[in-house]
Amino acid sequence: MTTLDLDDDAFEQAVPLIYVLSDSRGETANTVVMAAAAQFGDGSVEIRRLSNVKDVNTVRAYFDEDFDPDRPSAVFHTFANGILRREIRRELDRRGIPSIDLLGPAVTVLSTLTGEEPTHAIGAVFNEEPEGK
Repeated sequence: MTTLDLDDDAFEQAVPLIYVLSDSRGETANTVVMAAAAQFGDGSVEIRRLSNVKDVNTVRAYFDEDFDPDRPSAVFHTFANGILRREIRRELDRRGIPSIDLLGPAVTVLSTLTGEEPTHAIGAVFNEEPEGK
């Protein structure tokens, strides 16, 4: 009787895990991640959200408990505070977890264009209507 030589790895591929971290609810980062994931089909990734992050210790504790180093993963984040953003980036780099800062580069470009410093307001949303209209 002939047996099939199946590659066990093909059946044990872990679905990549995408962590969405934010100092607010994480809606912005989650929307970007879902738009990107849609390019790969349903079930291509699993998304977990950690909202209302106020310090790097929260991130440390979360990843100490909930991180599987054998599963492909990445972090997408939006933090208004530049210092917190850098601290979290350093922590993720230290752990070898790839991360994408979705807010920082956009804020930097807008600051350059406007000549203004950002407010660093958590959860802020732009109002397109000029004041007084």
